[in-house]
Amino acid sequence: MIGDQTWETGIVPERCTCGAVLPPDALFCHKCGKPQREYLIEPEPPPEPVVEPPPVPAPAAPPPIGFHNGPAVRIGLLVAVMSILVSALTGRLAVLQALAPLWLVAGGFVAVYLYRRRTGQRLTALNGAHLGWICGIFGFVIATLMLTMIAFALSDPNVVSAMRDQWKDYGNSEADLNHIIDAVRNPTKIAAMRLSTFLLFTVLPAFGGALGAKLLNRD
Repeated sequence: MIGDQTWETGIVPERCTCGAVLPPDALFCHKCGKPQREYLIEPEPPPEPVVEPPPVPAPAAPPPIGFHNGPAVRIGLLVAVMSILVSALTGRLAVLQALAPLWLVAGGFVAVYLYRRRTGQRLTALNGAHLGWICGIFGFVIATLMLTMIAFALSDPNVVSAMRDQWKDYGNSEADLNHIIDAVRNPTKIAAMRLSTFLLFTVLPAFGGALGAKLLNRD
């Protein structure tokens, strides 16, 4: 081996093509420098193994609409509070009392709109209905707590007396107030009221959510 070259063994010719007499162990012609033995080029090292890049992870699927979905829960609670406030404010106006169910439908629609703005996720009609239903559940819980507080307050005669005076100041009929007090104090009527409230606060927002998902997916 000479340098990085490995020479084959073989018979050296007596003369080079240039006419010079060669010694028996000549590797090169001393006159013209021509190689006198074929040599093997050192084999190339094996190629390095190709390292394939790791596969690009698939985008994570959006979380399902439910109580484990943080944005859905926060938006549902916010819209529920807004619906209760709007219903309470418009309930004082006789002209707008008939529109109370409309606010519940609008609540489901608004929830889908806010969720889409917050996450960028397009909701199917079923997911929109589920989100509206979550709003309704929160609304029902809030309404139930309010009804329980009213029932507890009406057990105090002083509160009832103050309520009667305030009721008269607004020019309302005392018979209507007596009807409300009797309904709140009657367990059967309270159960029926809670059932109807549950249906209103779940069905109507769910419908609004499904409608919102349908309409907002058109753009």
